[in-house]
Amino acid sequence: MLRQAARSLWRTGASRSICSSSAVMQETSEQSKEDFLKLFAPHAGMLSPPEFSSNFLPKKAAAEATTAIPDKLQFNFFVPHETVCKSEKVDLVLMPATTGDFGVMPGHVPTVAQLRPGVVTIHKELDKVVEKYFVSGGFAFIHPDSSADICAVEAVKVADLDADAVRAGLQEYTSKLASVQGKGDEYEAAAAQVGVEVYSAMNAALGP
Repeated sequence: MLRQAARSLWRTGASRSICSSSAVMQETSEQSKEDFLKLFAPHAGMLSPPEFSSNFLPKKAAAEATTAIPDKLQFNFFVPHETVCKSEKVDLVLMPATTGDFGVMPGHVPTVAQLRPGVVTIHKELDKVVEKYFVSGGFAFIHPDSSADICAVEAVKVADLDADAVRAGLQEYTSKLASVQGKGDEYEAAAAQVGVEVYSAMNAALGP
């Protein structure tokens, strides 16, 4: 009950903040343009008035900015050989970006993020219905309409990972990296390093 109330207050506040800040920014931009054109006119001669970047933006952008934040995030999750999620309505998605883990809820700022090997956690119902997938890498796209896409190279449910196989793989690539380092074979060293990073992330996903 408290969590629902908090989320409701957050959405209301965020929506009002988006609306008010968008209106202020638009008003300020229009006033700045008018002031500049007044100063420009006496010196223009035969020159046409300059164009501004805002002149080329769609007029509906301001209306879209004032749209209320929905209750659910629309989530899509793709790998080359299958669709994991398609237009799924979820509360929260946690993603392992190269810059650090972050969570996406409805109303998140538009973002493009590169994903590192790690766990994508999908909260279909916050803290109640949760699915975890290990991804080897990819990209996440968060859109202004409270939708998000993940395009991953590979994804597998954490519950389906074989702990013994993961530990064996980590040991194999750790040994391989140690044996090729300093021998001038950059390709083999890079491949071994990638193997260590992926298997280390899988091992961390499985926990102690």
